[in-house]
Amino acid sequence: MKRLAARLAAILALSAPVLALPCVAEPVPGLALLADDPAQHRPLSLSIWHPATAGVAMQMGGNAVFAGIPAQRDASVAGGPFPLVLLSHGGLRSAADSGAWLGALLAAQGFLAVEINAPPPETAQAAVDEIWRRPRDISRALDLMLADPHWAAYVDPARISVVGFALGGTAALTLAGADFDAVRYGRACAGPKPAGPDCAWLAAQDVSLNTVDPAGLARMRRDRRLASAIAIAPEYLSAFQGKGDADGAPVLILSLGQEAAPNGPHGPRAVIPDAQPFDAFALCTDAAPQILLAEGEDPALCGTGKAARARIHQQITEVIGGFLRGGQAAADAGYGCAPDGPIDPHLQDALPESVSAEPEPPKAPARFRPDAAG
Repeated sequence: MKRLAARLAAILALSAPVLALPCVAEPVPGLALLADDPAQHRPLSLSIWHPATAGVAMQMGGNAVFAGIPAQRDASVAGGPFPLVLLSHGGLRSAADSGAWLGALLAAQGFLAVEINAPPPETAQAAVDEIWRRPRDISRALDLMLADPHWAAYVDPARISVVGFALGGTAALTLAGADFDAVRYGRACAGPKPAGPDCAWLAAQDVSLNTVDPAGLARMRRDRRLASAIAIAPEYLSAFQGKGDADGAPVLILSLGQEAAPNGPHGPRAVIPDAQPFDAFALCTDAAPQILLAEGEDPALCGTGKAARARIHQQITEVIGGFLRGGQAAADAGYGCAPDGPIDPHLQDALPESVSAEPEPPKAPARFRPDAAG
């Protein structure tokens, strides 16, 4: 309980009107890749973001819709060992490395951040089983990191956490010991207000959540190597009961919207009121809204301006860092910038609004875009 109270205090400390923003001299993080054994049934690819020196400048990702992320390849690791953050980003149909921006910002705060990429489901029927496959991917990614002689040396085994967005957030909660109810999950797409962002997509292909593999669900359990978990706009919160593992890891649920999540396991909540779930994706290019419209996609994916989304990204990162560090500033680790450091010029006109915190969820229902995280 003391650890949980300390982390909640860290979140409450972020309720000030201005949060720490990127510094002009903030170093560009390093990026390395670690591949799973291709003989595995579901081989993973890990994108490892780390504090770095003496690398070669590059851009990670980037396309006509999303901006790339600055990184350094072939870079030396600066310091260590580090707290490790396992990052599972996005829903069923999100692209690989869609959380690269978050990995880079966490590395700039002094974390070793590992984004986990798995083969995407090839059919809607296979997608139903992602609910139990995603947690297994996260645990396997941790196995790979700890089994690799080079990267294991940079991991502080007492400070391993998971951060997930959308379906990744659901996985984070299960790995922390939250009590997942298979019957509730099976009903999540039923009724006039489906609870999952992919319910319409699954229904269009005549696939029900009730067809999930029960044996896979039965293997969902806590990974006791994880010290804490953060779930950002997690999916299927109605499938969780409040009790969970009596000795579960501390959990924070971060909502991107006006209200804290009302359902799910017990624990503190935090809210970024002016955000929406689409803001958990990368900055968009200037041409992105027109491209999305032309391709029949939802332009709301890029409905937030660059400066505003960059500000929200920094707020998300500060909330995560405060919770995982138990109140320590990024500067305490000797890496990154103190809260009163110089502000990145492109954010001068978009200072953060407050981040609110709730120790327990309110009774009012949360308002999330039903298609936001697919």
